[in-house]
This record gives sequence, structure tokens and C-alpha cells, in this order.
Amino acid sequence: MLSRTANGLFWMSRYVERMENIARLLDAGSRMEALPSPPGTKATEWASILIASGCQTTFPEPLENATQANVSAHLVFDPENPSSIKQCLSSARENARAMRTAVTREVWDAINQSWTEMKRMEPRGTLGRGFPEFLEWVKARGALVRGSIDATLLRDEGYAFIQLGKRIERADATARLLDVKYHVLLPKTQDVGGGLDYLQWLQVLRAANAAVAYRHLYRRTVDAEGVVDLLVCNLKSPRSLMSSVLSIAEELHDIGAYTDAQNTVAIQAERLCDHVARAEVDAIISYGLHEWLTDFIISINALAQDIGRVYGFDGGDVQALAQQTQ
Repeated sequence: MLSRTANGLFWMSRYVERMENIARLLDAGSRMEALPSPPGTKATEWASILIASGCQTTFPEPLENATQANVSAHLVFDPENPSSIKQCLSSARENARAMRTAVTREVWDAINQSWTEMKRMEPRGTLGRGFPEFLEWVKARGALVRGSIDATLLRDEGYAFIQLGKRIERADATARLLDVKYHVLLPKTQDVGGGLDYLQWLQVLRAANAAVAYRHLYRRTVDAEGVVDLLVCNLKSPRSLMSSVLSIAEELHDIGAYTDAQNTVAIQAERLCDHVARAEVDAIISYGLHEWLTDFIISINALAQDIGRVYGFDGGDVQALAQQTQ
């Protein structure tokens, strides 16, 4: 497969996944804003959403001025933000158009029609009362594109690069969604485990569409240990870090015969997979959830950059991504 084709499919997939994950972060912010705040504390959920999205450097105002209105506008419509939902959808469409012969008509139609609808949307109507419905629309369009890919594409190298892009982006996004909780931690350590702590973890689960799965698997009150186990360690969870890194290792194996360089990046993926597989919830929390997630985000994006280098396309700026997690 040509590097140009691999690059286009990889980034088409990453941008589709990213637009949905930005919607999930905004959903988490909206849910947390509705929760009661401890007396005498300042709400930090919208600053935390900016930090978790990695978009604080593109945000045009000081971080302390973050509100639902200006953060939502920046993460949905801002043309200066390459990770805004509108820009992600535009970039996904451009990559799909450039790779038109490598995707099916169904995949192209799903992306192109989504872009056509997005172009007609205006901030005034979208970011007001209709905001929850818009976020559901974004998630539904992401599911439509993925469904078209799974139903119509050959299981060849092109499909493997699409899955790589999706899984790398999803692993990064799940880690960032979990890290939102770090930035809105309760001010008093004795309140951890209390009612507000429970509600915050529940909103993280709901934003990840994992609340029902949690109840089925754990059958206990929502707590930090359970949420971390589900979204980091549990292979049954489709958005867990374990599920994503295992899929990345498998897709790298399926791409084809290894050169020495390809073998190196496959080993790198297997080591990251082993690292997550060996992780224990108590050890993660003891180490520091924020610190563990930061290390993971740096590692997954280093892997993405090395995949790009080995296969001849840009995998992303690891240094910039590392700075975005601080």
C-alpha cells in the first residue's frame, strides 16, 4: 500500500473518532456543570474540558475565563482550532475525498452527508437549548461512519490502517476523559467517596456510554476503582485502554510482513499492551491517576508518531501532545 493511501485512511479515521470524542468531553462538561458545587468553591469543569481536549493552547482567552459558552464555541465551530468538531469533520472529508478509490460509496456518503449537514448548522441554534441534541447527532454520525466501514470495506491493509487510527485516537480520548475527573477533584480529601464524588464518576461513565456496562459488570456503587477498572483494564469494554492497545498490536501484525523497522514498532505496541495488561487499579490510583494517564497519553502518541515514521506519513507531534497533558 502507498504511504499516501495509508496516511489518508489513518487520519480520516482519527478525525472521525476525534470529533465524536470531543462531543463526549463536552457532554461530560455539561453533565458536571449541572452537579452541585461545594460551598465556597469555583467551578472548574470547563477549564478541565479544555485541558483534557488538549486545546487550551488554541483557546483565545485565559483558562480561568472558560465557560460553557466560549469553550463549546471553541470546541465545536472555531476554524482556528484543528480539533474542533467542525474542523475534524472537514479534515475527515478531505482525507476521504483524497482516498476516494480506497473507500466505498457508503463510507464516502456517510462522511460527505455529515459534512453537508454540519455546514448548515449555526452557533446560535446549535450551542443553545439544542446543544444536547447536537452532541447526540455528532456521536450518531461517528457511529454511522464506523458502521459503513465495518459493513462494506475489505479486511485488507487499508482497513487495518483505519482501525489503527480509530484505536489510537480512542485510547488517547478515553485517557483524557478519565483525566477530566482529576481536574475537578473535590477540594477536601475527606469528601472523596461522598455523594458529589459518586455523581462526578457517574457522569464520566455516562459520557463514555459505559454506565449500563458498569452496572452489569460490577453491581456496586460507582466509585473510582470500578470506573478505572472498566475504562483502563477491562477487555470487555470497547472504549477501555486495554481493548484499544490490544487492537493496535493486532492491526500492526495484520498489516503485513515486517521489515526491521516495522518489527520495532510492533514490539513497541506489544510492550504498551503488556504495560496496560499488568496495571492494577490500586497501583494506578496509588501512583496517581493523573500521572499514570499522562504517561499513557505520551506513550500512545509516541507510538502513533513512530507508526507514521515507519510507514512514511506524519503520526503527530509527540512533544506538543505531551505538553497538552500537563
